[in-house]
Amino acid sequence: MTEATQPVVCLKGVHFAYGSQVVLEDADFDIHAGESVCMVGPNGGGKSTLLKLILGLIKPAGGAVLLFGESPLQSRNRVGYVPQQVAFDPLFPISVLEVCLMGSMRGRSLGWASKAERADALAMLDSMQLADLARTPFSSLSGGQRQAVLVARALMAKPDLLVLDEPTAHVDVASAARLMDGIRALGEDMTVLMVSHDLSFVARTVPKVVCVNRCVHVHPTAELSSEVLNQLYGHELRMVQHDHEHLDSHGGHCHG
Repeated sequence: MTEATQPVVCLKGVHFAYGSQVVLEDADFDIHAGESVCMVGPNGGGKSTLLKLILGLIKPAGGAVLLFGESPLQSRNRVGYVPQQVAFDPLFPISVLEVCLMGSMRGRSLGWASKAERADALAMLDSMQLADLARTPFSSLSGGQRQAVLVARALMAKPDLLVLDEPTAHVDVASAARLMDGIRALGEDMTVLMVSHDLSFVARTVPKVVCVNRCVHVHPTAELSSEVLNQLYGHELRMVQHDHEHLDSHGGHCHG
């Protein structure tokens, strides 16, 4: 399979448990280049575990996780990650531009940033509509603005896959819309995987969702009816009917 046709993310029969507690079983799906996908599901359903598996932070107990046809550890330099929250000292005097530059430093000090790197950082901030705040203290920004800066920081490494954990958790509706407009403007070549509890945001933003509640199934967003969502967030996920013949990717089947 060539680089152009192989999935960006590929899970094959992935199983994971913490001791005797099974968290994921028979997870089987693909995410292809250029897709924007959101992962949804109840707390404790396995979203965080699945995200850690994709990022290579933990290894599956069974099955395989591949990024760009390789192990996540081999492909981590092609992934940009935006955490749900970032710890920082509000008294530390760091500017928006300097936070963005951290995405390309790779262990070097900020004082060694080249002119080209600073130009790239300004371009990334501009794509997120924050270039005019480049010299502003990061601590003075709103929650939505900080999240947008963290996206710009992740983009400094020019990733092929951008992973965002709850990008709208502390963001108002208008800021969330601007955040996604900025991500979309980056081009169709980037693959985007988000985790979100905000189902209205999901419905407006992505065409496909990965539903996670111990089992993993893939739906077009248009199929997320109230019945499907009630079953996903309840205890009868095994009763949800999954028909993916029209999708490029497929969901695994979980038997209760």
